[in-house]
Amino acid sequence: MKKILSSTTKFICAAAIVLSFACLTARAAEGDLKLEAQLVLGTNDEKSKDGFKPVTKDIEKKLKRLPLKWNHYYIETGKKFNIAADGTKKVTLSKSCQISVKNLGGSKVELTLVSQDKTVGRITQSLRKGQTLIAGAGADNSIVVLYQQ
Repeated sequence: MKKILSSTTKFICAAAIVLSFACLTARAAEGDLKLEAQLVLGTNDEKSKDGFKPVTKDIEKKLKRLPLKWNHYYIETGKKFNIAADGTKKVTLSKSCQISVKNLGGSKVELTLVSQDKTVGRITQSLRKGQTLIAGAGADNSIVVLYQQ
């Protein structure tokens, strides 16, 4: 009887440790953000001269609601990345366009736009799953689109 009780106790302790570890891991990952940033070019040309792909219909719809002068939007580059809670990630989208994204917690981010090695803008916004942050990228027809996956 003593051996059975001791094996059961060991099993319960091991299960409690595994469950505690799983909860801690889930809590740590809870503040992490999975993001995608795109450098989008606006144009009135129906086809991209550089062979870039058009933005998704959802992004196009959001861009067309803004007071922009272009009819068509194409993705020059896109990058997916993760940011830990309270972390910052620098992402190069092109030779002349870099961004820095800081995870402020609670799905809030601070986006810093850098063009030609100069900060051209800073935006702090809530960015929940499915939401999009759209900002000028420094060049006349360049737009940075940031969204949470």
